[in-house]
Amino acid sequence: MSFTRSRTRWLATAAAILSLAACSDKETGNGGLPTNAGSGLYPQISVSGSRSSVKAELALRQIPGGLTFASYQGEVVFDPAVLTLESATLPDGVDGVANLVSPGHIRFAATALDGTVGAPLLRMTFAASGDVKREQFSVSFEEVTDGEFTDLTGQVQSGYLIFQR
Repeated sequence: MSFTRSRTRWLATAAAILSLAACSDKETGNGGLPTNAGSGLYPQISVSGSRSSVKAELALRQIPGGLTFASYQGEVVFDPAVLTLESATLPDGVDGVANLVSPGHIRFAATALDGTVGAPLLRMTFAASGDVKREQFSVSFEEVTDGEFTDLTGQVQSGYLIFQR
């Protein structure tokens, strides 16, 4: 009887370990923010769609929240060997431009007179020739201002890019 219980416990423990090892969810439970996230603005790209047609949205996650953005400009760099830009558009109520300036480089500049809360700041559609991964993107902001046109650019955490699928 003791041998059977011991074997059952061992099998249950092994099954639990294998289940945890197979888990691909690397989220911290913090919506993709780093565990040591302090105050600031965190660039985020959310990707959806099939392997051949991918939609991506750029946003700035706020810690703490409550800011509205009046203007922003910067660049999204992506891997042109895997992704081909089909369109880049700004959300409704936001004036400005978003253009492919060279393979793999989208420049954007926008003004939202009524303010925007940061999601999305830019919508992109790509044709993809492979799996879309975090390493295929980088984002930089040269200007972010709030509703009073106060410069918030220094609050952008440029060392981070939250990638959500």
